[in-house]
Formats: sequence, structure tokens, C-alpha cells
Amino acid sequence: MGRGATRSKHPVVRVSEPQGMMAPDAADIARSRRLADLIAADIDAAGGWISFAEYMQHALYAPGLGYYAAGSTPFGEDGDFVTAPELSPLFAATVAAAIDPVLRALGGGTLLELGPGSGRLAAGMLTEFAALGTPLEEYLLLEPGAALVARQRALLGEGRAGSAPDVDGAPRFDRGVAPEIGRRWLRALPAPFCGVVLANEVIDALPCERFVMQQGVAWRLGVGRTRGETTTTPGFEWRARPADGACPGDVFFAAAMQQRLQGLAATGVTLPEGCCGEFHPALDDWLASIAACLQRGMLLFFDYGLPRAGLLRPERMRGTLRVFHRHRAHDDPFLWPGLSDLTAWVDFTALAEAAEAAGLEVAGFTTQAGFLLGGGFEARLSAAQQKAPDTASRAALAHGARRLLLPGEMGEAVKVMVLARDCASLPEAFALQDLRRTL
Repeated sequence: MGRGATRSKHPVVRVSEPQGMMAPDAADIARSRRLADLIAADIDAAGGWISFAEYMQHALYAPGLGYYAAGSTPFGEDGDFVTAPELSPLFAATVAAAIDPVLRALGGGTLLELGPGSGRLAAGMLTEFAALGTPLEEYLLLEPGAALVARQRALLGEGRAGSAPDVDGAPRFDRGVAPEIGRRWLRALPAPFCGVVLANEVIDALPCERFVMQQGVAWRLGVGRTRGETTTTPGFEWRARPADGACPGDVFFAAAMQQRLQGLAATGVTLPEGCCGEFHPALDDWLASIAACLQRGMLLFFDYGLPRAGLLRPERMRGTLRVFHRHRAHDDPFLWPGLSDLTAWVDFTALAEAAEAAGLEVAGFTTQAGFLLGGGFEARLSAAQQKAPDTASRAALAHGARRLLLPGEMGEAVKVMVLARDCASLPEAFALQDLRRTL
């Protein structure tokens, strides 16, 4: 079958509007239509089919149009989803306290945060580092989005005066959070350093490939234009095709899926007809580029996901791809492209394999609940509740703790992995629960 092949047993999924979802305003709909035109042109130029990874790249990162590139505010109660730092200040404090002994053992160093989002994690950690006297020389924030950089600057200030200028040449001044610790915004990875790399809910936003099982073979689930369109706005639908070498990425996809399916077969697991799933094709190169920046120290990742044996399961027929808009989750990534977040759970076995290939050691793997409880979260919560000025503040602290810790919330769904390079001291937060055997 050629590039534009569309034969498939996989049903076309097209949802006009998930029930109860608030419609975007006119300006956002107009932007979504411009992005849809761009994607449609890409599909037409490719012969009628593009990979879902390519679609997701456009939907999230197309300059000026994608979800993370258009200047919207995705984080917090006014956005589309809430991350751990927005739920409780104790999350940032616990993570900073876990990093502190690592930086001390290194004799000081740099912290690089990937995708700092709202800046709340950085703000809380900088405050805790200042209180602990952590030997942190500089806090680097890798953020390509201008709108998010502006939001982070407003929250964090610019760091100490007299230090090196920001990447765009702007001077920095003594104001904001923990001014004694310098920070600098980057659009690209820095020169090699010693210290810590931190990423909270970043990997699940990397563009993912999707597959569907057809007659025992993994077919690529890509995107085509809706057949028989009668509107001026392009519509999109799922198109499945075999990875037969006719499209870019077929060879990589086939090899990656063969490895996964053979590994499952060795444990007696076979994915049934119609079962869908995802993987992140850029993960190996992405991690290798980050690892190349770290001379000594550790990389600390928080993300939704599972080891491969738990992620690719016969009962997980629809995979883990989710779409978030105004705190509602649905499963139609083609509704209002550019206005919703798209994520797929992380294969932590793949992350461990990529780490080994990059010369890193998998030094710890646990759940978010295990990490926080092992890092002294309960004691911090108790102290914070004692200092809380009123009942409402204490209730808010308890509510945030439940969201972070409970199995039905983020406690079990989010996993934490630490990768090390020439680093003997690692966070004690991993001592409570060691899940590396599950990888």
C-alpha cells in the first residue's frame, strides 16, 4: 500500500464536541482553523497520510498556533490542567530537599529545569534552597515559549544582579524569589555542567506514535483528512496502514514495535485485534542530548506512566492518549487542534533503555507517593497545618496532599525515576519503595 493508503479495520473516531465541554471563544476557534489549514496542507503534500507524531508536533508546538506556542495559559485552575506544583507548595519543598544533599556531595552545581511551565515548581524550590543554604550556583530554565517565559519571569524575578546576562541579552536584577540564587532562561540546552536536571510532566508531551493491532501485526495509526468534507474547516480522522516502508518512519516504527511485541510474547502476553497503544519515538535522541550536558550528577523525572509490561496490556484496548481542555479529559485529538493538551503515558522501560544507551545509571524508580513519603512529605504537611492561619488553609493543604498521594489521584499514576552519572549521593526519597525490578 502506498503513501496515501487508507484501507483499515480501525474505526474512524470523530467526536463533534464532548458532552459538557465549554466551547472556545471566536479568537481561539479562528486560531484553531489556521492550524487545521496548516495540518491539512501537510497531509495533502504527503499524499493523504501523516503519522500521529507529526500531527501532535503541529498541534502542540506549531509556532504561534500550537497549544504550547500560542501564548495561552494551560496551567492552573484557569487553564486546562493542574500539575503537582500547583496543588501544593509542599511538593516543591520536598523535591528541593531531596536534591539538596546531591548538590552538597557534588560541591555545588547547577540545576536545569526542562519545561518549567507556570514557574511554580522553580519558585518553591528556590525558596527552599535559600532556606536550606543549598550550594546551588545557578537555576537554568529551558523554555522555548515566549509567553511562558514572561509568566515565569513575573513570578520568579530575574535573579541576582551582576551575573551573566540572559540568553536574549537582557540584564538581570535583584528581585523576586530567592534573589541570592541566579537564574537564566534558555532556548537550547546549555554547555556541559555538574548538577541536576529536573523535568516534571515533560516526557508525556513529546510527540508519540500510535499503533493498532491488525491480524497480529502492528499498523501505524496516522492522520488523514475527513472524507467527504462539506465545510471550509478541514477535519481529520484516524487512518491505519502497515509499516511497509512507503512512508517516512516506517522502518523505525516496525523495529520498535517488533522489539515491544517480542518482549511481551516472552512473558506470554499477546495484544488482541484492535488493541491500540503509543510510544515516544524521539525519546532516545531527546535523552541522549540532555545526558550529554551532564558531566556529573543526576536527572530526575516525574511523569505519568508505567513500565512496559504494565503499559502494553490486552485490557488497555484504547491506549493512553488523552486530550485535556478546561479540566475535562476526552479522547478526540482532532477536536479544536491547538486548543487542547495531548499526552500519552510514558514507557519507563523505554526511558531506562535510553538511559543505558546514553551511559546513565537507573539509580531509582518509584511512584510519586513513594517519593514524597520517603522524602518527608508527611512531616512537612503536619508542620504546615500547624502554622496555617485558619481552617480553610488547613483544608487546602489536606486537599492538595490527597491529590498528590492517593492511588486514585496522582500518587500511583505518576512515577519518578532518577538517572545518575558519576554521582554517589542520591535522594533518600527513593529508599521507601524501589520498583526498578518492574522495569
